[in-house]
Amino acid sequence: MKKIFMILAAALLTVSMSAADLTGKRIYVNPGHGSFGPNDRPMATIPYPNLPTTGMPDTLGFYESNTNLWKCMYLGEKLEAMGATVLYSRTQCGPWPYEMKNGDYPDYTYNKGGSIADPTIGWQYSDGYYAHPDFEKYNRNLSEICREVEANNIDYFISVHSNANAEGSTANFPLMLYRGPDAYSGANSTDGAEYVVGSYEKAKLANEEKLKIMKAGIDVASSTNLNIRGDWNFYGSTSTLTINGKTYKGYLGVMKHGASGFLSEGYFHTYQPARHRALNQDYCHMEGLDYYRAIISYYGADKETKGYIVGTVKDAHNKMNHSLFTYAPKTNDQWVPCNGAEVILKKAGVEVARYNVDTMYNGIFVFKDLEPGNDYTLDATCPGYLPLDQEQKVALTVKANETTYSMLYLTDTAYVPPVVVYTNYPNPEQPAYLGVPSVFEMEQVYVDKDMDALFAGKTIRRVLYRDGLMYVLAVDADKNPTLAVVNEYGVVEAELPTDFCTVVGAEGLKLSDIAFTAEGVLVGCNKEAVSFTPSNKWNLYKWEKTAEGWTGALWQAHANNETAGNYNNAYVGNTFAFSGTLAEGTIAATTVTTGSSKAVRYAIYSIYDGVVAGALRNQPVGVTELTHGTDMKLVVSPRDSMSFILTSSLTAGNEWQIVNTTKSEPKVMGTLPFITNTPNYFKYAGKAMMVAPAVDAEGKNIGVAVYDITAGVDKAQLIKTTNTTLEASEAVYTAAFAQVKEADLTLYLVADNTVSKFSTTGVAQPVVPAISAYDLNVVNNGGVYTFSYTANSDAKAAALVFYKDGVEAGRVVVDVKKGANTYELAADMLPGAEGDVFTWALDLTGEAIANFGIIASDLSLDESSTSRLFNAVNTNPETETFGKIYVMHRAGSSSSTAGQNSGIWEYDHNLAKQNTTVYKGGLTRFGNPTRMSMDREGYLYIADWADGYSGIYLANTADMTQPFTQFFAGTRQSSGAISNNGVYTGSSTPGCYVYHNGNEVKLFVYNEDAAGTLPANGMVVYNIGQEDGTILRTWETAPSAVYPLTGQGNTEGNPWGTSHGFFVSQVRTEGQNSAGYTSLKFYDYEGQEQMSSASDLYKDIITGSDAGGYVVSADESTLVFNGGSKEFLVFDIAWEGNKPVLTHKYTINHGIASIRQMNWDYAGNIVCSGDNGVQIVTMPKEVNNTVVPAKKALTVAKVQGVAVTGMELSAEEASVELDATLDLSSLVVFTPADATNKMVTWKSEDETVATVSAAGVVTGLKLGTTKISATSMEGNYSDTLVLTVAPISVKGVKILSGENGVMTIGTSANYAIAYEIIPANAANKNTTWESSDPETVQVQNTALIIGHKNGTAIVTVTTEDGGHTDMLTVIVSDGTSVEDIKNQTGLDLNAPMYDVVGRQVDATYRGVIIQNGNKYLLR
Repeated sequence: MKKIFMILAAALLTVSMSAADLTGKRIYVNPGHGSFGPNDRPMATIPYPNLPTTGMPDTLGFYESNTNLWKCMYLGEKLEAMGATVLYSRTQCGPWPYEMKNGDYPDYTYNKGGSIADPTIGWQYSDGYYAHPDFEKYNRNLSEICREVEANNIDYFISVHSNANAEGSTANFPLMLYRGPDAYSGANSTDGAEYVVGSYEKAKLANEEKLKIMKAGIDVASSTNLNIRGDWNFYGSTSTLTINGKTYKGYLGVMKHGASGFLSEGYFHTYQPARHRALNQDYCHMEGLDYYRAIISYYGADKETKGYIVGTVKDAHNKMNHSLFTYAPKTNDQWVPCNGAEVILKKAGVEVARYNVDTMYNGIFVFKDLEPGNDYTLDATCPGYLPLDQEQKVALTVKANETTYSMLYLTDTAYVPPVVVYTNYPNPEQPAYLGVPSVFEMEQVYVDKDMDALFAGKTIRRVLYRDGLMYVLAVDADKNPTLAVVNEYGVVEAELPTDFCTVVGAEGLKLSDIAFTAEGVLVGCNKEAVSFTPSNKWNLYKWEKTAEGWTGALWQAHANNETAGNYNNAYVGNTFAFSGTLAEGTIAATTVTTGSSKAVRYAIYSIYDGVVAGALRNQPVGVTELTHGTDMKLVVSPRDSMSFILTSSLTAGNEWQIVNTTKSEPKVMGTLPFITNTPNYFKYAGKAMMVAPAVDAEGKNIGVAVYDITAGVDKAQLIKTTNTTLEASEAVYTAAFAQVKEADLTLYLVADNTVSKFSTTGVAQPVVPAISAYDLNVVNNGGVYTFSYTANSDAKAAALVFYKDGVEAGRVVVDVKKGANTYELAADMLPGAEGDVFTWALDLTGEAIANFGIIASDLSLDESSTSRLFNAVNTNPETETFGKIYVMHRAGSSSSTAGQNSGIWEYDHNLAKQNTTVYKGGLTRFGNPTRMSMDREGYLYIADWADGYSGIYLANTADMTQPFTQFFAGTRQSSGAISNNGVYTGSSTPGCYVYHNGNEVKLFVYNEDAAGTLPANGMVVYNIGQEDGTILRTWETAPSAVYPLTGQGNTEGNPWGTSHGFFVSQVRTEGQNSAGYTSLKFYDYEGQEQMSSASDLYKDIITGSDAGGYVVSADESTLVFNGGSKEFLVFDIAWEGNKPVLTHKYTINHGIASIRQMNWDYAGNIVCSGDNGVQIVTMPKEVNNTVVPAKKALTVAKVQGVAVTGMELSAEEASVELDATLDLSSLVVFTPADATNKMVTWKSEDETVATVSAAGVVTGLKLGTTKISATSMEGNYSDTLVLTVAPISVKGVKILSGENGVMTIGTSANYAIAYEIIPANAANKNTTWESSDPETVQVQNTALIIGHKNGTAIVTVTTEDGGHTDMLTVIVSDGTSVEDIKNQTGLDLNAPMYDVVGRQVDATYRGVIIQNGNKYLLR
């Protein structure tokens, strides 16, 4: 009678089950193996090596027996809790020690000989074999398990194992096997000999669950594909087992039964890091949990309401180095596990659990049965390590029935960062504030300079550029390589050895491609024939430069199925790329099958410690030599060290990222929107950039182009470059390179054996202002609104924005150019409903501001060394003088004459002066006028520092001819203090500032004279804003607040108010910032000093304050401070309560002397004034956007107009020349003709060929065609025309030789005629030449003539394009002198001559002339 092994019936459970539990399900769990013998997969680990006595670890080490049991017992525990009937093939492991007896290991499963070997231990007979009496604890006969399964009507069978490959292999992935063929569909015969229904589905769910931890990177997978196979096909053979008359066919002995299920090989224990993880029982439980979740999902039972967190704690910098720990390169397994670490789990900041990491070299931690929530955090500590970085303590989300994964990294206390960290594309040394401009103004340094004759007759395969030198690889007709270092002028500086380069394959190359490692080592490869069964080896080479010259050698040679791309036969290494350093890097190479498809795969090698540490392949879709050509080129991407870019001459290049599992499709990151071959990449201002040979529609090279690919190659943004377009030429090989030095960019173009160079060095670059608009207005013209505004720059994008009750209701795209603009919009096209009334604004986006620059400057006021200039800017769009700049010109010193000449100049936003004489407001003179400020109503506050003229003067900028008034009421004392009814209201002051926050308006005044409550060299504040919104213009009492200050030894204070308190600066030269003479301080409204530039935090950054100028942004987050050495110190401001914490971002060397006052304009440009004129400067920012509101009174209303019923373009085709513009707006025809709304939107199908503005103006960018569509705003009617961008046509021709159209030549000699085609960059420069008298002057060739005899002829040049002409009169003289002519004819060429109408002519005249009454014919 068959013995049934451990049935735990659901009926015996005391737990309460839900309606969707597993009650009634019978599940058989088979933990694979069972003993501690050689067939139980004993594997050495670092903590448990093989013992000398057994050659195996002890029972704490790795065996499949114990690790499989840990998984299965946790699985069974979960299943039993859900009401399932669980049967186990075993629940223990044993025996131990497992020692050899009589030269063989004992078999604890059955008696091989069929007879009782040792009757004393009670061997038991069962079903034809003898078994050890403790067989329940150890390995069981597989057929016995199958009979047990059959006898118990099992619903779900699972056998749990781990897989094996070559010891130390990095292969690691789950494999699920069911009984039957791979093609299982419908294969379920009545005798159960084939597939059992449901087995595949069960295996698939388990596979998917098991892959989650691998995809998270905790367990490293060499493949994340589903691996579910039938054992018939996987093993390639079968056998049968008959049970109760039924025969079951399969390979796996444990699967020969009729139950639905599978065998799981959850991972590879030959992958050494994986078996170290398996030493952690909690980690094994998580694999059991995976199977549990798969079973629950299969049966649709209730899922767990709790969640889990699983992770690792690893060393952040140190890598494993042990013979028992070979890891997959560039994975989490490379880092040293933090043995003995403690992990703390917190929820909402409260500790809920701790986990002590074991010392088994796995770093694993597991938190089970957690309540769902998004407020979990982890912390970790470990002896010998620094605390966990704060940035790693991020919030984790735990979800029901899910596992959250986390990888923590600690830094060893002994860790010393490397001095140099190499990257593929290092950021050049550039100012921190620098950005990528919208245009690089460049000059052609030289064009088509011939390279060295060394490359004549050879085919260039690759040119690299590094540190000012080119590295050129070329091959001759016999495929022999030449490798040389070439300077930028094409001259060979060194020829590198290649005699060690070899190849076997007939179509191979000894040296096929070259690349640089991150640290600058030159490496190369051959193109070799390889096969799935390795024979030939793929060669890698490297070169080094020594004091004696260049040396080179074979670096490594490899051959495996990955090298061959898993093809039977292939060629590897047509192109390759290298990422990382020689010690630790990644190689990607193309492998092309020799089959008819010519399909391409990527062979990928990981380099560790300078040798290949692993290989895999990625299999791209649709990449073949048939579609891409044989000139494909791989280059490592500048966006990611694990991404590469493949380009070719036939197909647009794409960027792909390595998937670290073999046979996987690489992750395509993007595809270029155009075809270009052999581009190269660089960094500029922190952006990933591409420089590429530019081509026309015919594929001919026309120069170079630069793109910003930071957002992806599919989003490549063309950066305009001037003077980089060349005449179209055909070239077999082209490549482009870039060199960056500070802000300068130099480009190189290699076209076959020529080099061209373009550079910004010494070329003035455009200055881009922060964009804004002024003079906003709108007029209603019969139902059509005309909006008008003046912009300070061209807008890249712009829109009219309409607001109803302060909320945006809609917007209309408009085209805005620098200067005056108008835009018409029908009233019925406004958003909203009939009768809606809107306020509006202009939303402007300009080009990014890449660099600091001076937009405008006026130095005319800097007439003496004692002249001082101060300024204020109106930034309130509601005022009449919005955008105006007011400059107080203190003319010379404070002497009588100087004070009389001082006054205010008014400028517009472009710094154009508006008045011809200074405004004085009716005052006979100022004393010592200084810094100014302005309130929101447009009133100027002018500080005067002279005792005899002290106080604050107010001027209404709406009418600067009106009298200026004194703010302080009272009588001025001799000290400068002003007293009113016994109360001191104010005194002399070097500066003031008006702060606004709603109706709260404060006037900050730096007070010089001590009087009454007024502090000497202190701050006084006047609350001039009233609750009703008005502002006081006269102050009759003591100040609202007074603040004594310290460190004011200079006394020329410059205040700036904020919501937290106020800054105050002083004039300090470089190196003179100190506690007694402090450049900058901040005080809160309690009078407490919160910041000092003399403190240790800032004294090394703020070392002076040249004339005391600075600005604080309106949101109080940025400070721009004029330092002591003609520099702007730019700080971020963070507020800790009322304390400003300044973080220095960067320094701008502006070169402007003594800036005494700085103010923002509305867009964020800074107006500077001081001792060196007035300047408007622009500050770098990537997003250049300003929304300028119109006055609230300028409302517009929606009304109905004449409806549009149709719209079309009157032409089907149009043409524009390259770099020219064409206005298409006149081609738009509306139906009816009197339709109110005639607004259209324009779009170009291919913006690389031509762009179209919002006004319908197209710009030709490159030769080719594109479709331009126009769509009516009303009715959405659309029409399209085909726009051709044509070559630049000839507009004229001009002969340069001769004077005044006449050229004299001799006889019998060739003369070249100089001429020019207009314009110089016209495409077709062909000409024809003709002589009016070939017997006198003969045209030999283009612009080459010869004189045959004395006489005159007209030589005419005609352009092939356009038929433009020019003429040259050619006089042929054999040398006859003027004296000879006079003697022979009586004509004196030096005397006055006249034509027939009496006008005086000279000897160049052609026709009848009169002299002394005689007539002569000059010709």
